[in-house]
Amino acid sequence: MCTITENNIYLLCKHLDIDECQAKLLQLKQPVLKEISEKEFKTVTETVKELGFSTQTLILNPALFGVLPITLKYRYKVLEECGLQNIKPGDLLRYLNIVKQKTIGQLRSDGQIPYYLNIENRLASCMTQWPTSLTTLIYGDVNNFSLYSLRLKIIQRYLELVLDLSSDEFYRGLKTYPTIKHRPLEIINETLNILQTQIMIPNFKIKSNLYLIHADPENLKNLIYNFRFIGGIDIKEIIRSHPKIAMKNFSNMVEIRKILQEFDVSNEAQIRCFEIYTLSPETIRARLENAKKTPEFITYFNHPRFLKMIHHNKKTTKRLINLYSQNKKCVSLNILSGSFSNYETFEKMHGDRLGKAKDLLFCICEILGNTSSASDIRKILRRHPFWLNMPLVQIKYVAEQLLKKFSPEDVFENCTILLYPWNKIRDTMVILHHRELLKLHPFDHLDMSRLSDSQKLSLVLYLLEKKHYFTGNGVWTEDKNKNTELTIQTKNISKSILKIAQN
Repeated sequence: MCTITENNIYLLCKHLDIDECQAKLLQLKQPVLKEISEKEFKTVTETVKELGFSTQTLILNPALFGVLPITLKYRYKVLEECGLQNIKPGDLLRYLNIVKQKTIGQLRSDGQIPYYLNIENRLASCMTQWPTSLTTLIYGDVNNFSLYSLRLKIIQRYLELVLDLSSDEFYRGLKTYPTIKHRPLEIINETLNILQTQIMIPNFKIKSNLYLIHADPENLKNLIYNFRFIGGIDIKEIIRSHPKIAMKNFSNMVEIRKILQEFDVSNEAQIRCFEIYTLSPETIRARLENAKKTPEFITYFNHPRFLKMIHHNKKTTKRLINLYSQNKKCVSLNILSGSFSNYETFEKMHGDRLGKAKDLLFCICEILGNTSSASDIRKILRRHPFWLNMPLVQIKYVAEQLLKKFSPEDVFENCTILLYPWNKIRDTMVILHHRELLKLHPFDHLDMSRLSDSQKLSLVLYLLEKKHYFTGNGVWTEDKNKNTELTIQTKNISKSILKIAQN
């Protein structure tokens, strides 16, 4: 079986047109070539060609493979903006030395920058909103400054003019987002133009989210003109309220959309959780696949707020594990993915009770195929004293079993039966089909064949509560009599949750 190194040797030979010995020598010079993927290799070679260099450049300067393609592009652009002539591949590798260590005077002496060039005006011309009345920022001999310090002054003044950014805010922003210092001025200018004039983000929001200056203008254009919507809402409106979306790669966003469509995640769910697009496509796919295998998650799969559970996966699974360890199984989506205060209150609360009736009603409506309204179901369920004390996993399981024999309408008319353990319902249903067992009850004279399915379920409910004097206590099950199938299913929940937590 071929190793990664051997595959990469073939890759180098194929794309650089060199023999095996030369390929091994390049790997010795630049160890990153032993691990680089074909996709990464192609991206670097394409970038080098875009900058006007041949593939021979990579053979002579293998260290270029150790630099990100976007960094190579930006370094070349910065040096070009600063007026450097005949930019060589080695200049990209010595970038920091050129812009930070050498003064402009030294660069002029070396012949890299012409003596006649007014660098300050050249850099200022990259900014479309730069006032023509502002001709200089440097008092003294500009040749004593480095390109780095001059660029920094230009960027600071530009952001002060465009965003009303104070000196303290600027340097605080540089400390948090240091790569702004090496961003090409034209890219900064174009990005801010798009953010302000097309997306129309207020200046105060850009100031408080200074990472937006890092946004790639081409990526922003793709989001605006090609991606366009999330759940029917304009992407520009979404970026205004969730600025992080502006930083996400267009191709990743498209892939995430396809994954959500593949799993039939509704537009409403996406609207409730735009943050899902800030995760990687691989992470989302893994979490959705694991959610399909976990009863507590699959119960809410069609819920409008389901994606909150996926987005806050680690928090949700940790809470679920903690609550199960305390034998609290009446967990709602509000408790699992809501605020910490709600969770803490539920965790410390005596007993086991659903935090929100809405989640129970949604679950039942979904199971019954939305043939009945939540308000009608609520009117029937609330008659039972313990309607909020049953785990949704158990209710869903019981409903699935009943729907194999009864219609959704029959189950709706007797929906309080969903609160009872399946083993009790199953055993009681057996009684209705055995004449000998019916003699023990006051309706042994009934002809069961003439009763409708709904009436049969009503008799089951009657028998379930009869020996409990109709107090509602029939919903409780002793451990020794628990439904075997449901118990096995519940025991497997922790294993499924742990798998989800790993993603």
